[in-house]
Amino acid sequence: MTYNRILLLIPTISYRATDFLTAAYKLGVDVIVASNEKQTLEDIVPGHTLTLDFQNLHESLDKVVFFAQEHPLSAVVSTDEDTVILAAMISEALGLPHNPIFATETAKYKDQLREVLTKAGVPTPMAHCFSITDNVEGIAREATYPCVLKPIHLSASRGVIRANTVEEFKNGFSRIAKILSDPEVKRLGRKHAQKILVESFIAGEEVALEGLIQNGRLTVLALFDKPDPLNGPFFEETIYVTPSRLSPIVQEKIAACTEQACVAIGLKEGPICRTSY
Repeated sequence: MTYNRILLLIPTISYRATDFLTAAYKLGVDVIVASNEKQTLEDIVPGHTLTLDFQNLHESLDKVVFFAQEHPLSAVVSTDEDTVILAAMISEALGLPHNPIFATETAKYKDQLREVLTKAGVPTPMAHCFSITDNVEGIAREATYPCVLKPIHLSASRGVIRANTVEEFKNGFSRIAKILSDPEVKRLGRKHAQKILVESFIAGEEVALEGLIQNGRLTVLALFDKPDPLNGPFFEETIYVTPSRLSPIVQEKIAACTEQACVAIGLKEGPICRTSY
């Protein structure tokens, strides 16, 4: 029997819930909403919502596997970085299409990503990872400039800072350490909230590729130009413009590099977004 029912993993603070539910309604898909806070109607309408602790992966996995015995699932959809690893674990346990767990971890944590891409020969900045407790004075004096400092687990360019000098490096390092000391950031990041990645800065035009991977094959959905110059010291999210003004040859190279990166990471299923220069 084929079941047209998906499990949607979505934090209660997410602004994406309406879009996902609207899309599911248009497709005629039955949705089970799993969030990190109990839904108002969970007890009144059982079988339509789940409360999961996204930080306790194994407990959440066991809860979903038990739930699926009575309510079989056809797919698990993660809506953000906080739930991608759990989605892979659940899908693996239920025999559903998914990305390998190690691949989701690599895509989520920037230090692992740089290491994997470098070993695979995929063009990527030189990078070194440091603890927030390391001697920043010594690190700053040995760094190559310009460089970019960033947390390894935060998204949307939060805490990403360019440094051109030793003093800028020390100020940026302290600024990121302060972000990582926030109780909620520490709770969500755990050991990863103790690390700062230092990368070489790469100048040039920036684009964002949106694609879909099915059975390991990449289909490009759109390529966006970012017309605002993004040279730092901060890298705020800015406007995206499509279709891209880059030449077809350059666009093909971007797509090929993205596919090469996906293969190196081990991604096999689902949407992807890659930022390139």
